[in-house]
Amino acid sequence: MSRAARFALIVIIAHAVISSLHASAHRSLNIELSPPQLVFIAIVIIVAPLAAGLLLWKGSRTAGALLLAFSMAGAFLFGVVNHFMFISPDHVLHVPGLPGSPRVLMFQITAVLLALVEGIGVIAGIMALKRDGVRAG
Repeated sequence: MSRAARFALIVIIAHAVISSLHASAHRSLNIELSPPQLVFIAIVIIVAPLAAGLLLWKGSRTAGALLLAFSMAGAFLFGVVNHFMFISPDHVLHVPGLPGSPRVLMFQITAVLLALVEGIGVIAGIMALKRDGVRAG
């Protein structure tokens, strides 16, 4: 397994952990999402990166790298729009709860960490593609 693929797997694991913590913060703050948002989250943010990791692990580097890059790009855009642009209870500055409370801080910190790890995930997918000899773009 290439160094790029190993790095991608680390990013996928980090993303899964941070996503779990963020989902827990959502539940503790009673921040509800619409059914279409939940479907998007289930497919693009949860299942697709894990499937990409499985593909990378099993040696399907091109398919895994492509799936990782596209799923992380979709997750990044979804998170940036919902956490930092659209004003709603899902926005980091409009979270229901006492500002500075542990639950609010957990939500805000994990939202920022998700944006970071998803951006890195896009890069990791592209790096794994280039390592596999396929040029993105």
